[in-house]
Amino acid sequence: MRPVYLLCSLLAAFLVAAPSLAQERREVPAFTTHGRPASHEDAAAIGTLIARYRQAWGRQDVTALMALHAEDTEWINAYARIFRGTEALGAFLRDRLFPGFDPAVSEREAASMTTISTRYLGDDAAVVHLYTDGDRGASRVAGEDLRRTHLHLVLGREDDGWKVVHTAIMDAR
Repeated sequence: MRPVYLLCSLLAAFLVAAPSLAQERREVPAFTTHGRPASHEDAAAIGTLIARYRQAWGRQDVTALMALHAEDTEWINAYARIFRGTEALGAFLRDRLFPGFDPAVSEREAASMTTISTRYLGDDAAVVHLYTDGDRGASRVAGEDLRRTHLHLVLGREDDGWKVVHTAIMDAR
């Protein structure tokens, strides 16, 4: 009877640990969509916004990036720097972030940006989860040269179209 109890205990422990082990891996799940856009036009507009975001990031074009953000946007990066508003965020990108890196770094990041999921929240909000592998600093993962960065863009419908209203960046070193 004891071996059966031990086997059941080990199996139960494995089943409890398995979900947390899966979360430790750096494997990226297949793209998913959650919810539905209010219209095909909204889905297309959000797709266009993400494409323009990638292009502007790749060019380090602060003006184009800020045009994609709501005036009262909030942005938090992996170092817990918080910026509110396009003026403060634009100044950070223009004066501190982009000058610290060769434009080719941003080009490579933009080229590797991949959408993991889009989650539609009602008819006026969506969350887009992207990641990129780039060389904006060394990876702390043994055997990997590139640093993985996740971007969560919260989009809101504004009077002049869809805009980024909040950004959260997680650096998965």
